[in-house]
This record gives sequence, C-alpha cells and structure tokens, in this order.
Amino acid sequence: MNKANFHHIHLNVSDINKSLAFYEKYFGAKRIIYRGKSDALFTEKSFLLLDEVKVAPETHDGTSLWHIGWSGVDGPSEFDWRVKEGIEVHTPINPLNDSHWMYFFGPDKEIVEVFTGNKNHTFEHIHLLATDVDETMYWFESHLGLAPEYESAQTWATGLFKWNRLYVGNINITVNGKPVEERTWFPSEFRLTDGTSLDHLAFSFENIDPVFEQMVSSKVEIVRGIETDQIQGLKSFFVRGPNQLLIEVVEEKPIPEGIWL
Repeated sequence: MNKANFHHIHLNVSDINKSLAFYEKYFGAKRIIYRGKSDALFTEKSFLLLDEVKVAPETHDGTSLWHIGWSGVDGPSEFDWRVKEGIEVHTPINPLNDSHWMYFFGPDKEIVEVFTGNKNHTFEHIHLLATDVDETMYWFESHLGLAPEYESAQTWATGLFKWNRLYVGNINITVNGKPVEERTWFPSEFRLTDGTSLDHLAFSFENIDPVFEQMVSSKVEIVRGIETDQIQGLKSFFVRGPNQLLIEVVEEKPIPEGIWL
C-alpha cells in the first residue's frame, strides 16, 4: 500500500489564543489560518490543529499518547531561557550521552519534550506507549504503510523496556513498551485519547477512499466514516488505533504540494 504522510496533531484547548502564543513563543511554530477557516500552527511540514472547548480538557496522562517533542541544540541554555520566560516544567533537564532531554507542560497540561540529539529546532517526534510494541508497529505498517526501523522491538540499554520507532517525513514516532519495573508514566490501563488535551494524530493520503476500504475489510474499528469537517474543511475519517489511540486519516497532498492557506 502507499505510505502515509504525517499531517497534524490535534489539541483540545481551553484558550486558543493562549495556546497559539505558547507554541509560537517557546517552540517557533508559525500561526496560520488553516484553509482560510480556523486558527492553527504550522511546524515545518505538519500542523497543530486546535479545538477550543468550553470546559478545560482532561489531561492526556493515562493515555498511550505520552508526549510530543521538538529538537534542540544547546540543552542547558534552552532550558534556562524557557524557565526564565515562565514556562512550566514537568521534568528538569537531564543528560543523555552528549545530549539533553527535558519535559515542559503546555497550557492544558499537554507534555512537550525538547531533546537535543539531532541539533536543530524542528518539531520532530511523538512518543507513544504500548502494551505490545511489535503489535503496535504491525498496525502502523499494515494500515498506514509505515515500516518500523527494526524488525522487532529493541531492549533499551538499561533493560527496563522494549521500544521501536518509525519515520514519517521529518517526524519519528517512538513506541515504548511496558517497563519491567513499575513506572508512573506507564498507565495500568490505557484511556481513550479522545477529548483529552492531546486528542489524536492525523496522517494523510492523496486519496483516502481505498485506505478506508482496506481498514473496513481488515475490521479496524471505524470511529467516524468519511466526512468533510466544517471547521477545518478536511475530508477525513477516524479509526481506533492501538492502545486506545484515536487516529484521523485525511485526504490531502503532502507539503509543499498541499494547498492549505
């Protein structure tokens, strides 16, 4: 099958202007009007699409969508200036070989990582959690054409958990399995991502009709059939992915061919 492109992260936010300003200021996302219809953010080759909700969204803590992440260059100085500018820290800066990682809270308690391993400032990764890493990777390969980096899950250097990853455009999606020892960041049972601050992931194909038919024939759970959304103007459908992850499949050309302004 054709390989999916990464399209967007969809956030539920309590104050859209606050969220737009946050990602502009701290992570360099560009504010746009998506398809001339709604406020959104552009991040190199993909988007952050936002739904403002009347009641503050639930945290995504306890779901399989662990966090989203940007790259960085100089960990200590980037941590210091964000803290000085008032960002809320989830986990302080930590060394990893010759790099650093750190976690911050977004306006609705969504977790955002900065990792300096790739030495740039792009939106670069998504971390998922899974009860079975190999099953999760098989789902992405079978239904979205995204092959894992390794044939089977690898063991983290400390031996605490299994992991694997896939690449889609400039984004890597890393999947971490259940740790050998209990960890607070791995839930005992996954909640639906729907309605939380990090609502869902979206992938695109130029023609989604055959993708939809393939998923129906494979008995993937269809959450919503093909429709055109009135807010963003996207033709898409929703399915239930691995570990209660909500996934949207949209009909769109990849950047830079796609017309989105």
